[in-house]
Amino acid sequence: MNNNECNNNSGHNNRFENCRCGCVCCRRCCQGAKGEPGPQGPEGPQGERGPEGPHGEDGLPGERGPQGEQGEVGPLLQPFLNSNVKGTQVINHGGSVTFPPTSEALIEYLANGIEYNGVDTFTIIHSGVYSLTCVLSMNTDRPDNTFYIELNRTTPVAGAANLDTKGEIVLTRVGFFTAGTTIRIVNNSGHPVTLSNASTNISSTGHLSLFRIADNGIE
Repeated sequence: MNNNECNNNSGHNNRFENCRCGCVCCRRCCQGAKGEPGPQGPEGPQGERGPEGPHGEDGLPGERGPQGEQGEVGPLLQPFLNSNVKGTQVINHGGSVTFPPTSEALIEYLANGIEYNGVDTFTIIHSGVYSLTCVLSMNTDRPDNTFYIELNRTTPVAGAANLDTKGEIVLTRVGFFTAGTTIRIVNNSGHPVTLSNASTNISSTGHLSLFRIADNGIE
């Protein structure tokens, strides 16, 4: 009996078209007709998050926002210098008054925005209108002692003289000083002059103050 004929013991002569083994009548190997699909099963668990995608292009800038409120303006510190003149000094004709060394800053002198060479010269850093006052204490027997403010080591201004053999001499000047202007206090008496302090205060030989009162020129 070949595979295409029915076994006589089976009692069947019908051919089963869906027989998987090639036998024409074996019920054990025959596949039945496909049934209806069953109901959908429950949803499975969520999978792991995939890798992050590439960064997208930057968007266009937004519009400029409104201007904020103006903050408070703090105090504006103008350039200034405040210095003592110390001890006994003999100033020759054409010589200059000396001031405390830079090591005595905050004690004998205080400065902001004005350079000091540590001996006798002050330099304007910021142009503007400045006020300068210098007081010197004389200790001499001559009444014709004369001092002046020297600008840039060439120009004498605001000369002042004493009218007695002792006492003080005051030099004062208000003017527009450009950046880089140098200032000294110079003896123009034609002879040496002695400056001296009081016995109770070594820093009483004199005093100099220089400060800016405006940052523009005089109109």
